[in-house]
Amino acid sequence: MKKIFFMMAMAAMVAVSCTKDGKDENKEPDVTPSEVVSRVFDDFENGGLLTWTGSGGASFEIADNPSKTGINKTDKVGKVTASGAQWEFTWSTAFGGEEVDFVNFSEEGYIVKVDVYSPKANSPVYLKFEGVDVPAVEITNVTTTKANEWETLEFDYETYGMADGAYKNFVILFDAGVTTEGGEVFYFDNLRLCAE
Repeated sequence: MKKIFFMMAMAAMVAVSCTKDGKDENKEPDVTPSEVVSRVFDDFENGGLLTWTGSGGASFEIADNPSKTGINKTDKVGKVTASGAQWEFTWSTAFGGEEVDFVNFSEEGYIVKVDVYSPKANSPVYLKFEGVDVPAVEITNVTTTKANEWETLEFDYETYGMADGAYKNFVILFDAGVTTEGGEVFYFDNLRLCAE
């Protein structure tokens, strides 16, 4: 299982980069140390690398990319449909499945990037790492800046004292802390860990 996960992650690295300069991240990058993706957690191609579950009213499915333009021209993405509840979320199974592949931040990096396609700008997006015998760590100060267009959101965990070998899965919240009428659809893709 670990070997399959590693091979899928390596294949995904060719298509996703961690550049900060706004270049098309889905083109094969001119690899420099600052552009290397340490780990691809999920890209949703071929059934995805993790299993995701909606909770608190949100539903999740792997779907066709609603807009193969800009920074994300991949075929498949994660789709979250909101119920309108204030704290609905989507959570993943453990990295690596039954044989948990914990994150070693000191070696792999602290910055998580995810491509997001939101129906509105200024929507709060929270991303939480959960682990074993450690408190969950959630970043709550990131918002979308675009509507109906792919953008890359960045969550920097470097100052949070993340222990190596303790964190095993994600929780992601769209419209976090906001009550709506429901039915909003958020897409996310290329969830990856970057050295910088």
